[in-house]
Amino acid sequence: MLVYTCLLSGDEMLSDAFSLKQVMDSDGAPVEGLMYCESKNVQKGGEDVDIGCGGAFGGEDADGGADDNVETVNNVVDRFNYTETQIGTASDFKAWIKEYMNALRAKKRESGMDKEKIKEFMGCAPKIATYFLKRFADVQFYLGASFCADAMVFSIYEDGETTPRFYYIMDGMLANKF
Repeated sequence: MLVYTCLLSGDEMLSDAFSLKQVMDSDGAPVEGLMYCESKNVQKGGEDVDIGCGGAFGGEDADGGADDNVETVNNVVDRFNYTETQIGTASDFKAWIKEYMNALRAKKRESGMDKEKIKEFMGCAPKIATYFLKRFADVQFYLGASFCADAMVFSIYEDGETTPRFYYIMDGMLANKF
């Protein structure tokens, strides 16, 4: 299993239990360095499992509806203890993402990463920023478990979807194999 931790906060932000997909811009070109996963709403404490027998074993169909006492949560938010936050204006976001990318560059230099790889990463930064700035009104911002404002995760509800997609700047993550 891979668990992705934030380079700046150390928070667990994602695992390979959630399928990552390449983000495409409005022209259909990939946004290098940016990936997303889809989320869903689940009952707190686990997910319903359909074994192919409908309500034969006391499921939803047996009593005519779901239990109103069961809490429903977003699986990604719940699993990684995200807390929604606000960023203010698009200008505030632009300033934040610039600071974030510079902090990542410094962290990568500190770790001894090759200068060419750092340059390649920084070449992706403007495209990532542009992707979110174009959709700023639709973006929700989340902090990880440590509430470190230096690192965030983003979500967007795509047209017709009832749960958001969560977006990750992959160069800000460290993959740890367990």
